[in-house]
Amino acid sequence: MDIGLLRAQEFGLVEHPNIKVKDKGYTIKIDEAVADPTRVIIALQLFGPDGKHDKKRLVLNEGNSIAIKDDQGKIVGKLADIGFTSDFYYLIVNFSEPLQTDQITVEGHITELGSKDRNIPALQGDWNFSFSMDMTKANEQTTSTPLTGSYTSPDGLPVTLKKLTHMVQGVRFEFDTKLSEEALSRSPGELWKQQGMKFHFENSAGEEIHSVNARKLPSKDSVMSRSSTPGDKPGLMHWSYTFKYLPQDTLYTFVLDGYFILEKDGSMVQFEPSKLKEHPIPFAFDGDELMLNDFTVESPPDTNGSTKEGSLHFSGRLRNEFMNSEWIFKDLEGKEYPLSGRGAYSTDGSGWKDGYIVIFESQSNNKKNFFEFRATGLTTIPDQLQLIRRIVNRLYTNVDWSVPIMEASKKQ
Repeated sequence: MDIGLLRAQEFGLVEHPNIKVKDKGYTIKIDEAVADPTRVIIALQLFGPDGKHDKKRLVLNEGNSIAIKDDQGKIVGKLADIGFTSDFYYLIVNFSEPLQTDQITVEGHITELGSKDRNIPALQGDWNFSFSMDMTKANEQTTSTPLTGSYTSPDGLPVTLKKLTHMVQGVRFEFDTKLSEEALSRSPGELWKQQGMKFHFENSAGEEIHSVNARKLPSKDSVMSRSSTPGDKPGLMHWSYTFKYLPQDTLYTFVLDGYFILEKDGSMVQFEPSKLKEHPIPFAFDGDELMLNDFTVESPPDTNGSTKEGSLHFSGRLRNEFMNSEWIFKDLEGKEYPLSGRGAYSTDGSGWKDGYIVIFESQSNNKKNFFEFRATGLTTIPDQLQLIRRIVNRLYTNVDWSVPIMEASKKQ
């Protein structure tokens, strides 16, 4: 299915637990499993009374689960079905921190087959199972390389590379960031903890290996897991990304493309909702270009709840990130309405630092449909409204830093 599984096979890490559990005419079977400090993958089959594979009947949820436990009996993850195949359940769990254990136990708790969403009646039974997997051979193939290099962006984000951990099924890349006092003041309270990084790796010919949060199309994203953990000081973040693959014994380069972070904003436009359809109003701040096209009041069931909602219809494009930004309406009496988005958007770009988030317009029944901001409790069209962006997920691309990387073959 991917290069990590191929490497696991080459190193002899594919195990055959020979699990076969039968109840109420249904049989759960597991013939193959792979584990290393990066992830665990299991191929599980479910056969019905007719002996044929039944792909839709098993659902992993609160009632059914397959847990991974370390050698102390602690649950370190739970398997999830990621699809891709029609003849078996492709179950996987990725670890944001490499496992530190010589043995794991895979423990299945399956007591129900069926799915309300798929109109398959529930069948109660006992398909529980458990088997252990030896991690010593996989651990022996784990190597660690310390990284050096640091850089401070013009707007106050120091970045320090830390370590590469090369495992059979993946490569973990670690670094730290720490906001300056000035940058921290723009993201008070808990805002500074909402950050994102943009970077890519390229080979000696300048060709892309992998990229993170790129807007350009096409791009190569092979991130298996990621984590961003606040440190013991305000502004300090510990980052880790696990990729399916990075070259060994070959020079390649880490390139920083930018970052984004929640900051206080106050960008605002005032408008007359009833006149938008004839006279659209622009919202243009910090490289973001929206056009407010219409305002309506929507009724259930076309709402997020049981009450009417005011709806602002708009189109355009954003240079800053859209996710986690905070928008409100404010009327003439000073009443505020939190907004939720409804619609679709995508990215469009050709380079590592350019590109926009494009707000979709759709067409149906000869009518143009725009993205919407919905406000619960706004049941009439007011004479005047303000659209205010309180929190912006500001994008910074004014960075210039790259670091050549050559992994050393040092055992942990």
